[in-house]
Amino acid sequence: MKYIILFFFTLSSLSKVTANDSPEVLEWVQKISMSLESRLNDAVTYPDAANLLIKLMECYEDFDAIAMMGLYCHDARIAAEQGRNQCNWINFIKEKDVSSLTVRAQEARLQAYKMRDAVTNCLMNRKEEQPLSTKTLTFASMITSNADAIEHDLSDGLASNDFHIMAQKIEHAERVFHDTEVLAQKLSNCTPVLSASRDGLLACADALASKEWPQVQVFAQKAIDHAMLLKKNAMTCR
Repeated sequence: MKYIILFFFTLSSLSKVTANDSPEVLEWVQKISMSLESRLNDAVTYPDAANLLIKLMECYEDFDAIAMMGLYCHDARIAAEQGRNQCNWINFIKEKDVSSLTVRAQEARLQAYKMRDAVTNCLMNRKEEQPLSTKTLTFASMITSNADAIEHDLSDGLASNDFHIMAQKIEHAERVFHDTEVLAQKLSNCTPVLSASRDGLLACADALASKEWPQVQVFAQKAIDHAMLLKKNAMTCR
């Protein structure tokens, strides 16, 4: 009987262990949300097809940077994804008239507001919670996780000795390098991470352009080395 009681006590304790976002990350998202609201409001106030198109494409980068972070603040993550969809130029490539672009800008502005509101609530809830969390999302942890994903992909590709598998692994590594580059561009003290991301992308491109396996190995290893530089310098980004 005592083992059953202990089992349920353990489950109860585990249920209190949560994962959340660091205040630093949430405050950064809050700041970006306010910037998005301001830019989209200006675009809607003075509607012009070219200006709307440019503003939506610019805002896509910010929504994308937040969406790919995988926030534990769920409503903010969902709003970032919805905002990114509204600003994605691929979704409105055939709808470039002022009316259609204005509607998209208005919806994206609403998602920016929802994101800011969600982050504000998450910040308040975080302050009220007991310090039971064992996992906190920080800029350093995001960059480190990206570096690990790149290393894992490319190491698997190298171990396969297969061009087809290697190409798939490199394509995914490129996406992660790009996501890291976008994030690094928007943070301060993050130049080493930004440089490593761009160098990693170049190494991946060289690997994909190689015809001989030894060349692929050389460039893939260079990309792995740049991923390790991401991890090494992750703590500097703010």
